[in-house]
Amino acid sequence: MKVFIYLLILLSLCSGFFIKYPFGNKFTIRDKEINKKLNYVLPPEKQSIINKINGTYALIGPDVNIKNISTIIDLFMGDGNIQSVFFNNGELTFDKHFIRTEKIIYEEENGKLPDIMMLKVLFDLLYNIKLFPNIMGVANTALIRIKNQLYALYERDTPYLLDLNLLKTKIATLHKIKIPNMRTFSAHSKYNKTIETIDYDILSYKVYYHQLTEEFNSIKNKMINTKYMPVIHDFIKTENSVIIMDSPLVIDIPNLFKNPLPIMLDNTKKTIINVLNTTTMNIEKYFYNEGFYIFHYADWRETNNTIEIYASMYDKLDFSQLDISGKYRKMILNKENKNVMILKNPELEKLDMEFPVKFDDKIVFRSMVNKRITGFVICKDLDIIKKLDLSDKFISGEPAIVYIDKTPHLIAFTFDDKIENQGFVIVINMNTYEIIEIPLNESINIGFHSIFINNETNL
Repeated sequence: MKVFIYLLILLSLCSGFFIKYPFGNKFTIRDKEINKKLNYVLPPEKQSIINKINGTYALIGPDVNIKNISTIIDLFMGDGNIQSVFFNNGELTFDKHFIRTEKIIYEEENGKLPDIMMLKVLFDLLYNIKLFPNIMGVANTALIRIKNQLYALYERDTPYLLDLNLLKTKIATLHKIKIPNMRTFSAHSKYNKTIETIDYDILSYKVYYHQLTEEFNSIKNKMINTKYMPVIHDFIKTENSVIIMDSPLVIDIPNLFKNPLPIMLDNTKKTIINVLNTTTMNIEKYFYNEGFYIFHYADWRETNNTIEIYASMYDKLDFSQLDISGKYRKMILNKENKNVMILKNPELEKLDMEFPVKFDDKIVFRSMVNKRITGFVICKDLDIIKKLDLSDKFISGEPAIVYIDKTPHLIAFTFDDKIENQGFVIVINMNTYEIIEIPLNESINIGFHSIFINNETNL
């Protein structure tokens, strides 16, 4: 057996191809995809609203069954797929596309890879010497537009370029982007004429900031040493700086060989806030006496004396569990004395809120009750403006905001998790909170981040 494996490695090195091994039955991922026109009937006043939406709402997420999920890492390891609705003068098309990652293409030919930790370690080692696909590269987290091109992102891989085709009303994968001297690209990269992104190395405790051109060529970069294990999902880009949290993440030693990602938050240790000036490339550090973690930032404001940061903060976090609760708070960094203050609203502390989306001067969050994402909460600063309860539906992922006659409307996918093929696309007027619901007659799986692309600015 060893001789056979060595021979495979030698042949792969010589040929430049991945090692092939029959792990299971071949399959065609296209069989799981959907593209269909939606048949629906609405009252005239609601139909007139839908007729004015011309663009694509796309939600990216993992191919997992929420009922079988028990850990955070389970969510992040599902194969990336995009569920979208094309709006065109009242004609709606639902499309579900699986991103053709290296992993998916390999598995179609060789069968599903076994979910065994020791083998995953081996596969990763083989990937490092270019003999195996990146099994961590599942492209399931976020979508970004760069120079009128659409990309799927995952923080342990580089972007995948997509084709959003208005004529065919469907999304397709074109190819993976290779970036010189970079193997990973943040799922929350920022773009405004230039690209700003980070990658991190959990073994060497280093974070790398990169500024790139629209063609992914390097402009400048900076290495930041961290005190703790850097698992950094999001960061802030202000006008002149990048803000990166160094949260006290530690290895869960008692469960080191029991859990797939034995990492947890030690909230008795200090959180370090790194503020990198992207002009001088100097770093200023701020310290908060308690440990917390942030998945997503909602907003920021900067004055001559302070930086204000709005985000859902986690005081407890274990990547091997799902028992987490995000508390929406405001952090203030004092530039003069380097003090850090966190403000809390007692009413917000009772809620579990995540996936912030900004519109006008407000933020809308998905809210969770009893582990069910069944509503939205709209806030202005730390004040609650409105709670929307959709208790009979499960919200699939991050909503998007579209303006109709200058009025903000929220678009999202929902589903009834007790009934099969009961997915919906909903449109909510964010002034009156009137809801329009259109059945998809298809199952909807959970999603992470979304985007709305207006037809007038489409690819």
